[in-house]
Amino acid sequence: MKSKIRQLTTALLLLTSIGSWAQNPFVQTWFTSDPAPMVHDGTMYVYTGHDEDGADFFWMQEWRVYSTTDMVNWTDHGSPLALESFRWADDRAWASQCVERDGKFFWYICAHSKNSKGMAIGVAVADSPTGPFRDALGKPLYEDGLWDHIDPTVFIDDDGQAWLMWGNPRVYYLKLNRDMVSYEGEVGRLPMTEEAFGSPSMDERVKGRTYKDSYVEGPWLTKRGGKYQLLYAAGGVPEHISYSTAPSPLGPWTYAGEIMPLSDTKSFTNHCGVADYKGHSYFFYHTGKLPQGGGFGRSVAVEEFKYNADGSFPTIMPTDEGVAPVGTFSPYRRVQAETMAFSRGVKTEQNRRVGVYVTDIHNGDYIKLQNVDFGQAKGQKFLARVASGLRGGQIEVHTDSLRGPLVATLRVNGTGGWEDWQTLTADISAAPSGIHDLYLSFKGRKGPKLFNLDWWEIRQAVEHPLTRVLEDGGTGPCKAIMTESTDLKAHTIFRPADLSAFNGQNALPVLVWGNGACNNSPFEHVNFLNEIASYGYLVVATGYIPEDDMPYRGPMSTTEQQIESIDWVISQNENPSSPLYHKIDVKNICIAGMSCGGLQSLFNCADPRISAVMICNSGLFNQENAGSAVGGMPMPPKSKLAEIHTPILYLLGGKTDIAYENGMDDFHRISHVPAIAANLPVGHGGTYAQPHGGEFAVVARTWLDWQLKGDKQAAKMFVGKNCGLATRQGWTIEKNKKQK
Repeated sequence: MKSKIRQLTTALLLLTSIGSWAQNPFVQTWFTSDPAPMVHDGTMYVYTGHDEDGADFFWMQEWRVYSTTDMVNWTDHGSPLALESFRWADDRAWASQCVERDGKFFWYICAHSKNSKGMAIGVAVADSPTGPFRDALGKPLYEDGLWDHIDPTVFIDDDGQAWLMWGNPRVYYLKLNRDMVSYEGEVGRLPMTEEAFGSPSMDERVKGRTYKDSYVEGPWLTKRGGKYQLLYAAGGVPEHISYSTAPSPLGPWTYAGEIMPLSDTKSFTNHCGVADYKGHSYFFYHTGKLPQGGGFGRSVAVEEFKYNADGSFPTIMPTDEGVAPVGTFSPYRRVQAETMAFSRGVKTEQNRRVGVYVTDIHNGDYIKLQNVDFGQAKGQKFLARVASGLRGGQIEVHTDSLRGPLVATLRVNGTGGWEDWQTLTADISAAPSGIHDLYLSFKGRKGPKLFNLDWWEIRQAVEHPLTRVLEDGGTGPCKAIMTESTDLKAHTIFRPADLSAFNGQNALPVLVWGNGACNNSPFEHVNFLNEIASYGYLVVATGYIPEDDMPYRGPMSTTEQQIESIDWVISQNENPSSPLYHKIDVKNICIAGMSCGGLQSLFNCADPRISAVMICNSGLFNQENAGSAVGGMPMPPKSKLAEIHTPILYLLGGKTDIAYENGMDDFHRISHVPAIAANLPVGHGGTYAQPHGGEFAVVARTWLDWQLKGDKQAAKMFVGKNCGLATRQGWTIEKNKKQK
């Protein structure tokens, strides 16, 4: 017995020492496979499969998403897509890839089809890289009953043509249309020749002849220096990674050699993806190196590499060390507990209430974060959101190692249930400074589960609302700030930094904003909203203030939050202790929103306190197309339009905007109030993220100047046959009979 205890202790110490420097596999909470990287808005996302614990085959039920901004600390976004997302699918959620186009995210998957009884290619779509995703078609994009339709890869070429490839043991291809959910022509197959892939297809090989290589599965299509590159799992079982090159996606393809040769990855399959991020090139693959892992329990890993001078791939070998950080990590914010560089013992789960959280916490488990920048010592409190059924435990916060300096100890008592969350606080005994690794070490009774952990943060010594200056305060005469209020939770405020010029005679009109995808943070729209505020507006946006321009992760916003914004604005104007006391024009309030936020605004349009409505890249769904809406969106009927009692502006992205038909249908139904539909052909994403919000900010702010400030000069952009917008490059404008 003593010998077994000694062996177990040695194994745990070894795992702890590996965790102090290892980066691979970079997800330890679940088995993950078939990584597909995608870079969007400064964040690296990786879409993966999920091998079930203890599986004896590729029994996979869902897909998962992880993201990072420094390549070492990864955030688990849970499973926004599963077999249950596709009514036609019943098994084998195998390899996939996601790509962005026109502000939408298209996730191509393969799964077993109830219809054809074979594998099929499907596609899901979302407004956000982390979902929620929905089946874009309600049926497979392609199926014919065969079993070789697996492992899709998607690539959008420089000319805008999108290509979809997949297959084992041959490569199929489709030319996708601009909508990314339909295709042109018939399904084709790349010729499987020795010159192209190292050997011909299996049924054409000569018995007894040795070939230099062979395509198996898992294609990844990319392009470098004008040359197309197709990476793939090769060689049979076990697999290595090879690639071929061509002057066009259709060939002729030429075998180019191995990239990742056979090595001791403890997995007999491999599957790769490549991406450039922050000036570095990364190669993603999978291994079987987690405890209890293997060929059916795989784990995603990543290596940094440099292309050869001619754009070809070097030899890339798997390592346990992984990659170096490309940024630091701030602890002075709310950190989702499922963000980690390495962990031992813990799992993650998710629900509608809190999103993803850390669970299965036992004595001796830990979470590590890497390259954490404490700056000058200023932390005062350590806070964490926890839930425990009975006995609780404690969180020890250490720097540098599990036995490094103790920063804080947070005691967790039973909260009454595993979903009964409480926010607890502990004093920081010795505030660190500079850059360190950070460890959350979990202690308690040996054996039972201790508690769940949703988020944590280190709070600075001086507590005050977070305030940021964006784009030098905007281009307007009233340099703006982005801030928050302690008495208005889950909202972000944009306003002039200097309020001294505003009073009862010169008051701030109000814009109440709802975010795209019903995000509970305006992180995608901050440039646009900040710019409007710089022209003398109080902007109150739904959701938490963005920190470090990180995408928000968590439950969706609600329609009630816009009403809360209006209530708060009115109360602030009447509160003598508020800096906005008697500085707000509460008679001029515009409710507005983008995409899902536009639906929220239309839901709230009857509020009598509203004096204008602005709907951006949005419109109400007809009964016929309501099924294409993302789950969780408000879905008021078209009859809701009759409740609008103010002028309304529809600001749309032209015919490629997925909301174009709904928005224009709304506009053509409105005859009882002045209505304008303005279109700029930029698609669903608008220009919100462009410097100072781009053209959408110019037009929106000018319309607000007219509607909320009575600016006659601003009205000229919209009034008359030859109004300013009609002659502004790229724009088209339509007006109803109530609007001259």
